[in-house]
Amino acid sequence: MDKVLKQAAAALLGALAVMPAVARDPLQTPARMSARAPKAMLTAMALAGQRTVAVGERGIILVRDGGAHAPWQQAKVPVSVTLTGVAFADASNGWAVGHDGVILSTNDGGAQWSTRFDGNQANALMLADAKAAVEKAQAAGAGAGNAALADAENALGDIEAAAKFGPSRPLLGVWFRDARTGYAVGAYGQAFRTTDGGAHWHSMGAGLPNPEGLHYNAIAGGPGNVLAIAGEGGYVYRSADGGASWQRIETGYGGQLYGVIFAGRSMLAYGFGGHVFRSEDGGATWRETPAVTKKSLVGGALQGSSIVLAAQDGALLRSDDDGVSFRVMRQGDAVPTAGMVAVNGTVLLSGVGGVREAAK
Repeated sequence: MDKVLKQAAAALLGALAVMPAVARDPLQTPARMSARAPKAMLTAMALAGQRTVAVGERGIILVRDGGAHAPWQQAKVPVSVTLTGVAFADASNGWAVGHDGVILSTNDGGAQWSTRFDGNQANALMLADAKAAVEKAQAAGAGAGNAALADAENALGDIEAAAKFGPSRPLLGVWFRDARTGYAVGAYGQAFRTTDGGAHWHSMGAGLPNPEGLHYNAIAGGPGNVLAIAGEGGYVYRSADGGASWQRIETGYGGQLYGVIFAGRSMLAYGFGGHVFRSEDGGATWRETPAVTKKSLVGGALQGSSIVLAAQDGALLRSDDDGVSFRVMRQGDAVPTAGMVAVNGTVLLSGVGGVREAAK
């Protein structure tokens, strides 16, 4: 009998050895602490007072106090999804967004983070929006010729299908006006707003004219309650009332816009292939700025009275005339670049291999 039991136990152990490992949910798996984290792929950066905060792959968040030679410290993060955007309202309060619809927050300058939102909640909010849109179109007059109803039903079907895959849609941009009021946007028309510091989020989808479900890549705010979203299809979405209502404006370009920035009396939108568009009337009309690179532009910042844009190859473009024209202030170094920040007169770039100093 002992021999039989030993054989059975051996067979069981052998079967367990070849069984595939159960994949852990990255929304429930904390980011791994590693001495190599500063060399990871870092996608975006923000300033928290005098501190620089960088986010990236596998839930990595790094913080650094002081100058370029100060060491990076890895933050404690409750998820291991790729993070795509980060914003701070002040030196303490910050938010990061990323894959699987995650939104994180910190109140200690980036040292520790908490999950505030994820793609499961995003799916529920978007489904509610889509169902409301169908009901609105039906009330307006059903029938085979009702194009609005057909669009609404198609959008609902797309969201229902996507929800079956779980929290799979990424958020790509985040911006906060103050410690309580902020916005997050992302793929497939996701757009959310909070008025309590991120404790609760509400969908802005119903108010945005985006029946195709195009991607929103970035969001930024300007004077007063003005907001702007840069997105797919060359569209800029503008709100003058803090996101309560929106207009969709064509720039005359049909490609991706990856960022938007307010500078002086201008608003700039930039993106694929080195395209830069400028508006002097708050985003109502746009004119393309003469191109000085064909590389996609992935980041923008104000440096004093100048505007600096970063290209995906690490090149830097500078404008000293409010975005009317740009010149190359730094040639690319061929290191894939995803984001930038200007701090203490220095431009930092994030991307493959971590953060590097680009120019003073």
